[in-house]
Amino acid sequence: MSKMPRRKDHTHEQIRSLALDALLAHLQLGPLGDMSLRKLAQKIGYSPGTLINVFGSYDYLLLSVNARTLDQLAAALPLQQTPDVDQAQPQQAITQLLALAHSYLDFAQQHRYQWQLLFDHRLPAEQSLPLWQQQRINDLFAVLEGALSACAPQASSAECQHTARTLWAAVHGICTLALSEKLFSDNPQDGPSMMQSLVHHYVTAWCQTQQSTHRESNA
Repeated sequence: MSKMPRRKDHTHEQIRSLALDALLAHLQLGPLGDMSLRKLAQKIGYSPGTLINVFGSYDYLLLSVNARTLDQLAAALPLQQTPDVDQAQPQQAITQLLALAHSYLDFAQQHRYQWQLLFDHRLPAEQSLPLWQQQRINDLFAVLEGALSACAPQASSAECQHTARTLWAAVHGICTLALSEKLFSDNPQDGPSMMQSLVHHYVTAWCQTQQSTHRESNA
């Protein structure tokens, strides 16, 4: 029978994985507030100092967990290829955006405490978000921007970026209220139905405005 690896048998990368796996397992059951650096270190058989040595700080450990969450979110979302601009119809874009919104809510409900940590955690003011984390965020927004661009090819990149973030902020608000049961409704389907209404009406109106502006500018 093989022996369990001793502490010195683990590489930094293995310790990193042990810590992240342990914290993610905890977040499936309870909030971050029930965990601490010391408790996490004890859980995997290492000292808090070892984890600081591996991650650089507790903040970067939490940021690494959030990176895992973003990867899981990306895997859970229907990130199908955006239709070719020349062939795309507005309804196709709306259908894709609706699927993304519903999957976003599903993920938040299934991974409540990971999702909360993703938005609750803040780096100290003097530290910038690492490029590896910012790229994950940009990649997710790029899917929304691509769907909007297919819906309104005449819209500028800046307009699509702004609209993607506006749409996400509204969807995120519905998710937050639904999870905290603050929609003030006894109907559990109100969250999804609100998203349906939001995406359909907002994106339809935005596409029509873009098309109208484009026609006027070419008149």
